[in-house]
Amino acid sequence: MKEYLKKHLINYRGKKINERILVIESDDWGSIRIPNISVQSKLLDLGFIKNEDPFSKYDCLESAEDFETLYTVLQQFKDDKGNSPVITANMVMANPDFPKIEQSGFKNYYFEHFTKTYKNYYPKLKTFEALKKGIENGFIYPQFHTREHLNIQRWMDKLTSGDIAFRSGFQLKCFAVDDSDDSNRRGNILATYDYINNKELKSIQSGIEEGLQLFKDTFNFNSYTHIAPCYVWNEFIEETVRKAGVYGVQGSKFQQYKDPNSGNHIRLWRYMGQVNKHHQIYTIRNVLFEPALNQGINWVDKAMESIAIAFFWKKPAIIGSHRINYVGGLSEANRDNTLVQLDELISRVLKKWPNVQFLNSEQLAKKLLHA
Repeated sequence: MKEYLKKHLINYRGKKINERILVIESDDWGSIRIPNISVQSKLLDLGFIKNEDPFSKYDCLESAEDFETLYTVLQQFKDDKGNSPVITANMVMANPDFPKIEQSGFKNYYFEHFTKTYKNYYPKLKTFEALKKGIENGFIYPQFHTREHLNIQRWMDKLTSGDIAFRSGFQLKCFAVDDSDDSNRRGNILATYDYINNKELKSIQSGIEEGLQLFKDTFNFNSYTHIAPCYVWNEFIEETVRKAGVYGVQGSKFQQYKDPNSGNHIRLWRYMGQVNKHHQIYTIRNVLFEPALNQGINWVDKAMESIAIAFFWKKPAIIGSHRINYVGGLSEANRDNTLVQLDELISRVLKKWPNVQFLNSEQLAKKLLHA
């Protein structure tokens, strides 16, 4: 009952729309996590990751096969306007260039474009071509997540200090190891926009600007929306992305960040259609569909309940469903389990709400801005 009431609380406030709109937002595409099963096994043996952590157990760079199997499900369905369900794939534009960083003696950071990472990981597969196919057919719509899904300053500090876990992970071309530092409440260093002084902020802002330019160069259009890694960002991040043409802020009901002056952790409540001082609109994920995170939950029933509540309050249903659910590099069973449930979910949505509209995050943000 408590969770049920929370769902109503998330939706009661904010802009209302008459249409029944369904959006699927999925983070982390393009980013590395656990390179392969062999590396996973070594990190587990060393105690640097935990098998009970779903991201350490299942999350890895997507492949052409992952895209194709996802498209097989999405192409079966159409709304009454002829549109298939579309995954707003929030892209990570780059990953660390491990050889160059090591050659610098861990003094300098270097990155590589995610398409190069695709080629390094899957030299025999046409992964970027598979992504472009999905864009052309309306199954995938990219938006900007970040340049790297990594707090670069924290990582480089760990490497230069000789931290055993992060140095070991580095040798295995992995940065996603557990952070045992008591001062880190998160347990990892993946919150890209977490910073402690203006020098770090300027470096982060430069990375955002470069990442957004990489996005434009790669996809031939500007990203209209943005989602901060780990939902950690502040007004300076909003201002930075706004200057590059970002008008929509994807997120959950809470925005969080660490105040660099006081050190306090700030949580701000956000609601659907709220507009900030930079004239950007917030869209709030009010449905979860994350089978990889807990396979003991009936995610279809859970999502259907959340969608019904969103529509009751005349809100769009925005499904949060991370990349981890759709990749099979570490476990094909993980990917296949999600796709079976996704098929069931979309089937039930269309049966219950035959007039539902499938939109991407940019289309939704524009609609809300003009509502």
